[in-house]
Parts: sequence; structure tokens; C-alpha cells
Amino acid sequence: MQNGSGTAARRGARRGIAALAVAVAALMGIAACGGGDSGGGGGDSASDKPTTLKVGVIPIADVAPLYVGIKQGFFKQENLTIQPQLAEGGATITAQTVSGDLQIGFSNVTSLVIASSKKLPVQIVASGVQGAKDDSGAWDAVLSKKGSPIKDLKALEGKTVSVNNLNNVGPLTINNAMEKAGADYKKIKYVEVPFPDANAALDTGRIDAAFVVEPFVSQGKAQGANEVTHSFEETSPSYAVATYFATKQYAAKNKDVLDRFVRAINKSLDYAQSHPDLVRQVVPTYTKIPKDVAAKMSLPQWSADLNQPSIQQTVDLAQKYGFIEDKPDLGELIRPASGS
Repeated sequence: MQNGSGTAARRGARRGIAALAVAVAALMGIAACGGGDSGGGGGDSASDKPTTLKVGVIPIADVAPLYVGIKQGFFKQENLTIQPQLAEGGATITAQTVSGDLQIGFSNVTSLVIASSKKLPVQIVASGVQGAKDDSGAWDAVLSKKGSPIKDLKALEGKTVSVNNLNNVGPLTINNAMEKAGADYKKIKYVEVPFPDANAALDTGRIDAAFVVEPFVSQGKAQGANEVTHSFEETSPSYAVATYFATKQYAAKNKDVLDRFVRAINKSLDYAQSHPDLVRQVVPTYTKIPKDVAAKMSLPQWSADLNQPSIQQTVDLAQKYGFIEDKPDLGELIRPASGS
């Protein structure tokens, strides 16, 4: 019975991929005539020209460095005004970036790999957020209910596991962790449950295990949940979970602007990593995470280093698990460093 569930999950993933492709393709028609550089200036603009950038982000702790950088004046130093645009998820941000409504977006790498494999003109420009170096700093987890016999990856075989999206980093890394542990990932039944609802679904028995990130990891642990695995850390140390991206067209027309953005966000990423107290102050200002929760939860890891080997790993795993058919070229997917 559960072998079929793995097939169902893959079918669901393909439907999700198709939906993303259709949504973005529809919007691409808007930008097909050379649009998409509103607010960014042309390629021949003078260096350091004042520029306003609309940056699509999700209201989660992962994007805290962008807000830290604004607060610390790192973008202002580059003559950039950042206008964060909150969205529900990466698919929406991808569509809005490709259409030209946004100049830069934030999305998990798995979604960008899928988009690139569908020939959508996305290009990674800077690091976004990473998994921890090891389990001790993990901010992701697969949780099982208090008292559940599910304590390891082998025990997930034949069980229903929630993820926030079927064709996303959750099932990708869980499948990988299962394989490494000698367990059969094809026997998992994945279902979509938004992160905020996952612990309740676990508590009521609707699911057997839940893939969540902070602050929902801390919430589940406070209720006595078991940590079955940390799939980001099992996949790779400092695994590249998400990045900032632009369209290839925007990157070609606005090299100077993007160089300035990359310098500022890189400074912001490293500053946020070394100033956790400031991050904990900033997070409640743009998310629904309460101050007391932000003060205690495990923070994501940030670094200006893209960790390209783990991005290649995501490409390889995405093909292996049927998220994509053809691998995108990393040289096309990742914008070359400016050297400045």
C-alpha cells in the first residue's frame, strides 16, 4: 500500500511543478517585451545611482539578514533603498520576479532548480539561508508525537509525514536522509500541511510525523515531541536551503545594481550570523513570531558563501527523486561573482 503512496507523492510533486510553470509562464508574457527592470535603472546607468529594489520575501526568520542590513545601513551605503514585499511562498515570489513586479526574490533552492529546469530565466545572485553545520545547531526537524514509537528514520517507513510543499526541500532532504540510513523513502506517504498547522496535525493523529522549521521545532519539542531527524544537516553541513535570485534579463541590464545588492546582502548575512541578539529583535517586526519565542528559538545559519557544492547536490537529488527531468547547468543557474 505504501509503495503506491510514494508514487502519489511524486505525481503530486509533478502537479505542483506544472502549476508553478504555468503560473510563471503566464506572467512571462508580461515581461517578454523587455520589461522587468522597473526601479532598477538601465545597464548604462552611472555607478552608485540611487536605486529602489522591491525584494520578495517570506515572513519567516530565514530572511532576517535583509532587515538587519536595512537597519544597519548596509544597503544605504550602496545607495540602495530596499522595499521588502511579503509573500506566502517561493512560487508566488518566482512568478512576481519573472513578471518584473519584483527585482529580486527569495526562494528555496529546490524551487529554483525546478524553475530553471523548466527553462524559466531565474538566476541565483546571493546566499539566503543555510542549514546548520551539524545537528547541534539544527533549526529544522522531523518530529513525531510524544510517546510515539517513531524515533528513527527506519520507523518512518509506511508512515504519513507532513511537509509544507510536496515538491520542495522537505521531501528532497528527507528522502536523502532515509536513503543514507538504509530506509526506504518510497514507503513514506507525504501530505501537505502548512508549518503553523503541523504540530496540531501531529497532536491529533492526522499525521505520524511532521517536517517543520523554527519556531515550530521549539513549539513541538515543548509539547514533548521526538526529533526523528534533521534532514538539512543529514544532507550536507551548511546545506544551501534558500537563496536570493533575479531574472537573467534583469541581471544582464542591471549588473551594477546587482553587484551593489550582493555586496550589501553579503555584509548583512555575515553580520546577522555574528549578531544573534539583533536578529531576535528584528524577527518579530515582520513576522507573527512573538518576542518571547524569538528570544529562545534556534536561529538559522547565514553566510555569504553560497555553498555551491550543496546546490549541485540539490540539482542531483531533484533529478534522482523525480522533481525534474533535465538538470539545469549550475553555470546558468548561478550568477558569476563580480569579483568586487
